[in-house]
Amino acid sequence: MASATMTTSCTSCHVWIREVAGDPARRTKAMEVFPYWERYEKNVASYMTVPSLEAAMARLDPASVEAWLADPHDMRPGLPETMPRFALTAEERSAIGAAFAEAQSPVAETPAPDPANVAKGAELFVSKTCSSCHAYGALHTTGIPLAPDLAHTRSRMEPDRAAAWIEKPSALSSAATMPDLGLSTDEAIAIRDYLWLADPGWTEAAPLQAAVEPTTSPVTWDEVNEAVFAKICAHCHMDPEQNDGRAGPGNAGGFGFAATGIELQTYEGVVAVSDRIPDALHRRRLEVHRDVVGYGEMPATVDRPERPGMPLGLPALSDEDTALVLGWIEQGMPR
Repeated sequence: MASATMTTSCTSCHVWIREVAGDPARRTKAMEVFPYWERYEKNVASYMTVPSLEAAMARLDPASVEAWLADPHDMRPGLPETMPRFALTAEERSAIGAAFAEAQSPVAETPAPDPANVAKGAELFVSKTCSSCHAYGALHTTGIPLAPDLAHTRSRMEPDRAAAWIEKPSALSSAATMPDLGLSTDEAIAIRDYLWLADPGWTEAAPLQAAVEPTTSPVTWDEVNEAVFAKICAHCHMDPEQNDGRAGPGNAGGFGFAATGIELQTYEGVVAVSDRIPDALHRRRLEVHRDVVGYGEMPATVDRPERPGMPLGLPALSDEDTALVLGWIEQGMPR
């Protein structure tokens, strides 16, 4: 029961915005209930492009999923959002892993990854168009948003299942977005061995720059609200009076996080917690440096900040916007 509950929650998170946006009747209802729905829809538009959880459950190693949920990092450099850092307990992560295990069908045994196959696999990776969609470390640094960097494959999948998936994804999941390329078993194994054994040539992430200095240019509430609070913060730290009683997980709690009582949709709500905002922005900046990676970059090693999660997977706040918020606070938070 626990695994089914957690799986349902994850699936709902992935598809809800896309479903509502694509259904005129539900979208009309959402706009009636949430006066700011169009703004939410605009600002989280790329949430409509998310990996298929059903396909992921068919291929990913359950143990690797559990470990990754405890400390997620970016594996799709083309997506502007990242996996939210939910406050999942060990039991909840185990339940999700169990759901992945239950969803997987048996696959054929294959030989252990062989260095003799690496050169052939590298050639097939290009000739069979794998590189048209997927990055592979610093060896192939372009891709489409939904395609993960395949340098992570060896830590996410078992070798036998990876070979089966490469050969014919549709045989493992009808929800697979990766196409069947008509590969032979030997070709699939060669590509698998290339992904397993070739040095991906990752470059280290650039060091985190010095702390952001507040802007000295005059900043108004309308300016900082449009750029930051209304664009990002208000999605979770909602004002119940403007949202039919809903306060959002950042205010009333949810997704494993305790209630904070922090409302960031109104001027009064932001001012009430303005003394806590600079530290929160600093913590988020550390998370971004560790979580968000570019093509060809190795995930950075950074101490995990306390109270992770903010904002729940939304695009990172730029240093320019951080400077805007800090400057507005230093200027006395003018209207």
